Amino acid sequence: MKLEKYNKKRNFLKTGEPFGEIKSGVGGRFVVQYHEARAKHYDFRLEHDGVLLSWAVPKGFSYDLSVKRLAVQVEDHPLDYINFEGIIPKGNYGAGTVQIFDKGEYESLFDMDYSLKKGHLVFVLKGKKLKGKWSLLKTDEKNWLLMKLKDEFENENLELTQPKNPFKKCDVMLATFVKSVPKGKDYAFEIKYDGYRILAFGERGKVKLLTRNGQDYTKKFSKCMKELENLAKKYTFVLDGEMVAFDKNGRSDFGLLQEEIKKNGNIYYQIFDILAFQGEDLREKTLLERKKVLKNLINGKFLLYSDFVLGNGQKVFDFAKQNNLEGVIAKKVDSKYTGQRDENWLKIKCRHRQEFVVAGFTVTDKNPTLSALVLGVYENEKLNFVGKVGTGFDEKKRAEIHKNLAKITKKTPNFDLKNVIWTKPEIVVEVEFAELTKDKILRQPSFIGIREDKNPKSVHLEIEDD
Repeated sequence: MKLEKYNKKRNFLKTGEPFGEIKSGVGGRFVVQYHEARAKHYDFRLEHDGVLLSWAVPKGFSYDLSVKRLAVQVEDHPLDYINFEGIIPKGNYGAGTVQIFDKGEYESLFDMDYSLKKGHLVFVLKGKKLKGKWSLLKTDEKNWLLMKLKDEFENENLELTQPKNPFKKCDVMLATFVKSVPKGKDYAFEIKYDGYRILAFGERGKVKLLTRNGQDYTKKFSKCMKELENLAKKYTFVLDGEMVAFDKNGRSDFGLLQEEIKKNGNIYYQIFDILAFQGEDLREKTLLERKKVLKNLINGKFLLYSDFVLGNGQKVFDFAKQNNLEGVIAKKVDSKYTGQRDENWLKIKCRHRQEFVVAGFTVTDKNPTLSALVLGVYENEKLNFVGKVGTGFDEKKRAEIHKNLAKITKKTPNFDLKNVIWTKPEIVVEVEFAELTKDKILRQPSFIGIREDKNPKSVHLEIEDD
């Protein structure tokens, strides 16, 4: 069997590579894959007689007529490998990243079987990057020389470098707030984390971190950055996740996160999605396809893969509630990453909690600098009053918030209230509360923290869908 050697080298329960079986193909196709294994190289494959004849080319292709590149013949690969991209997990043969560099059609200028027997192939490549006449000349049992032949494409500049990200910024996917946990195996359920939503753009050893509204947070998370930069030396990626700090019980804590940022403490990047990898835009792939790429990529102390449970959403929610977590996120397994708020991603909260805009503050004899924050949300671009929050502060936090508010005070009132020191609606805070009254006023609110990553204009009252 032509593919026996290929199959023997692989455990198909652990690798996503296609199983080797002879198929009838369309004929005359080629692919070149960039393979970041133990040693980086390019894999050159030509379709012939139901398989892909394969060579490993350590230094890749050159359009220079004077350059001869070593090409080591390896085992034949199945035709399905012509579309294979992804990560071969550690511990497997050829472990590393495989990405398609170029593919297209080829034409052998002489009979292919005769040329293989003689050990000299001459062919024309018709790809996007690789074009024109080429030659493979056999020098011993498995080694060949790959050469460009004279034609109109000679001496073209061919860039064989690490790919670039296909985009530099994007909108994040947002979840719709619902009352009950959806049922069925169409959903993947994840824990909802309490931190800063961050997109990480990595390439060529450099990483940029952006919040959901485009603020640059690259310098805020140094311990995560070291691991992200090491990852970016090997791969090109766009990741989506939450920067979090965990309390002694393993719960993400937003207030603790802010303290850890100040002292450069232990902050973790809980990564739940990958939007691009090795130059390919993954946003049109399904959630499960993206998760598969992500799981094989993430491995570090401060970089954490956000796992999921398929179905059994009520059990996940009950666990979250019993452990005093914020809630769960339910995601359609076949959902694409649209960068919008839609019903493919749903959030179910264990307790009421959201962001509000600070519209002013009050003072008392007991708390002469800051007693309570006056809160609002936007509706149809108008700021509406939702109540006050006067608990959840310690003295240090009161002083810090007052210092920020004192810089943005104004005389014009935001609401029809008395005895309020008004401020420009520029600061967003997160608040936990028991419920909303019929008049949409907060009951038993408690301050959680300042949300520097949120745009005030984007803060609306979250209404549960029925």
